[in-house]
Amino acid sequence: MIVGVCAITQGSGLALAYVGDMSFPVSLSERPFARRAAFILNANARGVSDRLIERLAEVVPAGDLFLSRTLEDAEIFVRTVARRGYGRVFLGGGDGTLVSTMKLLREVCAKEKLAVPEVGVLRLGTGNAMALALGAAEAIVDASHVVHQGPMAARPVHFVETDDGTLTPFAGIGYDGAVLNDYFALREKAKTPFGKKAVATVWGYLAAMLFKTVPDEVKKKQARVRITTRSDAVAIVRSPHGDEEQPMPAGTVLYEGPAPVLSVGAIPFFGYGFTMFPFADRKPGYVQLRVCAVPIPILLANLFTSVWQGRFRHAKLKDFLVKDVVVESDQELPYQVGGDAHGYRSRLAFKVAEQPLTMLSLGERLVPQGHTVLQLGPARVLVRLPR
Repeated sequence: MIVGVCAITQGSGLALAYVGDMSFPVSLSERPFARRAAFILNANARGVSDRLIERLAEVVPAGDLFLSRTLEDAEIFVRTVARRGYGRVFLGGGDGTLVSTMKLLREVCAKEKLAVPEVGVLRLGTGNAMALALGAAEAIVDASHVVHQGPMAARPVHFVETDDGTLTPFAGIGYDGAVLNDYFALREKAKTPFGKKAVATVWGYLAAMLFKTVPDEVKKKQARVRITTRSDAVAIVRSPHGDEEQPMPAGTVLYEGPAPVLSVGAIPFFGYGFTMFPFADRKPGYVQLRVCAVPIPILLANLFTSVWQGRFRHAKLKDFLVKDVVVESDQELPYQVGGDAHGYRSRLAFKVAEQPLTMLSLGERLVPQGHTVLQLGPARVLVRLPR
C-alpha cells in the first residue's frame, strides 16, 4: 500500500510521485514476454499521427509497438501478441478499436488455448469513453509509464455482451445510432485538414446531432419497443430521498412504449465525457439500461446543465440495472456498438458478460524522460523539454 510517498527512481531519470492511499496488485508469470506490454495502434484513428508514432517509437521497446492499418493487420498483430505471451496489451484508437481488437484477442486466445492478457487503453480515438473510465492521460505519458513499470491496478470489468457474442462498453438503438451515422457522414464530407480536425471533436458530434439528426428524427414516427428481462433486474426510481432501487423479477416487461433512445452501458461514459450511464457502477454484476422518450426540446434545453453530467431526471427517462434483456421494436432502428454503426435492427439481446475482462488503470504517472511538470495554480501541466 502506498500512502503519500514521493521518490526518485534510481538510474532512470524519472520523477515518480505517488499520491493518496492506493494499492496496485501485480500478478505476473515467468513467461519471457509476461513482464512486457504490447501496444497495438489503429493507424486510422483520429489521434494517431506520424509525429505521435515517432514519439512512441522513442519510448516503446523495439518489437512491442504494432501499427494496424487494416483488419488483416490487426489479426496478425493480435495473434503475434497472444503467441508471444505478453502480460499486457494497450490498445490505441478509441472505443470501436477496443471492441474489435478485444474480440479478435478473445477468439485467438480461445482457439489456441492461450491466456488473455490484461488490457489497457491509450487515449487516441474520437469518443474515448473507455479511456475516460480508466483515467487514461496523454498517450506518450501513459506509454512511458507502462514501459517503465509504473504502478497500475487491475480492474475487472463485466462488459455488455451483444447477441452475437461481441463485448462492448456500451451499445444502443435509436437516436444514438442515428447521431453516429450522421456524424460519420459529416466526417466523410470534410476534405480539408482544418475541416477534418474541426469535425473530429465534440463540436462535430454536436453539429451532426443538431443540424441533421434532430430535424430528421422530429419528422419520423416514434418506434415502440418492448423490453423483457430474462434475469432478476432492478429499476432505479426517483423518491424524496433520491434514486432508489426497486427489484424486478425475471420475466418482467421492464418497459413498453416509445423509445427514441435505448442504450445499455457497462461504464458511465458514452464518449466525449458524456455521462450517459450514471448508475453503471452502482451494482456489481449488472449493466445499466437507459430508455429515453423525453421530448427533444427538453433534452436540448438541459443538455449542458444536467444531461451531459448524468444528473438529468424526467418521468420519461427510465433507468434499470440488468443482467439479460431482450429488446423488440415495431420498426428497424439504427444500431451502434461501442461507438461504431452496425446497421439497423428490430430485435436485440443484451447481457452481462459472464467472465470479466481485466482492464488496467494506471496510478500516479511517472514523468517521461525529457519532460517536466509545471504547477500553474491548481493545474499540473506536462511540458516536453527542448532538445
